[in-house]
Order: sequence, then structure tokens, then C-alpha cells
Amino acid sequence: MKWTAWSVVFTGLSLTSIMAVVLFFLVWMNPKDAAYGSTPIVYAAGSAISALAFNRASAWAARRAERLDP
Repeated sequence: MKWTAWSVVFTGLSLTSIMAVVLFFLVWMNPKDAAYGSTPIVYAAGSAISALAFNRASAWAARRAERLDP
């Protein structure tokens, strides 16, 4: 797969992770069950870290695409 395609894949994963952050944050704000505890905020933090990692991977793949892909 070309590096431009990898950049698009990583961007999509980053956006999906951002949506997961919002979802888990909203569940934390208004839980349906008190048993959730702090689990949604932990998941939101993990999703935020993965969003940042995928964003950086996308930027790296885009830079690599500029150098290698014709």
C-alpha cells in the first residue's frame, strides 16, 4: 500500500478515536448505571492517547509519502 493510503487510514483511525473520546466522556457525564464508576473516563483517556498516536502516525506517513511516492 502506498504511503498516501496509510496516511488516510491513520487519519480515519484518529477521527474514530476522537469520536470515542466524546462518546465515553458523555457516558461519564450521564451514566445509565452507577456501576460504571470511573471506567468511561479511563476509556476516554485511552482513546485520546490513541487519537494522538494515530494523528502523529498520519503526519509521519504523509511526510514519507511526499518523499517516496511519485
